[in-house]
Amino acid sequence: MNSMRGNLLLMAFLSASVLNANLNIRNLSEYNTAAMELARTSKILSAENVKTANTALSTSELIEQNAKAVNEVYLATIGKEVDTFTTGQSSTLFGSANQCPMVGGNAVYRARSLYALIDDDMEYNDASLCLQHGIIYKSRKPKTITEVSIQPNPTNDAATLLYPFYEDMQGTLIIYDALGKQVQRHRLSKDVVRYEFSTAELKQGAYHYAVSNGADVIGTGKLMILR
Repeated sequence: MNSMRGNLLLMAFLSASVLNANLNIRNLSEYNTAAMELARTSKILSAENVKTANTALSTSELIEQNAKAVNEVYLATIGKEVDTFTTGQSSTLFGSANQCPMVGGNAVYRARSLYALIDDDMEYNDASLCLQHGIIYKSRKPKTITEVSIQPNPTNDAATLLYPFYEDMQGTLIIYDALGKQVQRHRLSKDVVRYEFSTAELKQGAYHYAVSNGADVIGTGKLMILR
């Protein structure tokens, strides 16, 4: 009898412990959800405040107009965790992306990075675009440029860079986000031709990368991160 009573008490104790643990887990889950929502709301509010300030800026030059227009699209989409673009936003990005970078400024490259989320196969003929303004655009393409690639691409949490280095070459792999900001930098050497690196910290979207051998850029391309 005492043994049975002890077992019942033990079962009651374990049941209460499990219920208490479940309650704590539920409370933590609710707290985490509320915290994440607060963080997301704060980010959206911050993007909206910057967007309002950007809208109020006056522009007169094409470079300024491009920067303002591309920033407007970015703050209304990526800045608010929106991964789709309206017809008007797509048109704005397309218009800025299809300009000579020497005339339109750095916003041209940012527009191209964002437009890659809409059409990753879009190509830009800078020589032709710049010639319309009387500017001769020379693009230097080393012979080895086609030998550089990142696989798999698109990727999720990891990727491998394939590259050729000769003799005692040292170099770097640099990855840029849609705004042209450096987000990763890796040192490379001739000792390997396959360099594995993590992309887990990168958010979903389009990135650009450049590989140099210490003297020249031997390869560039796009890197897509999909979650």
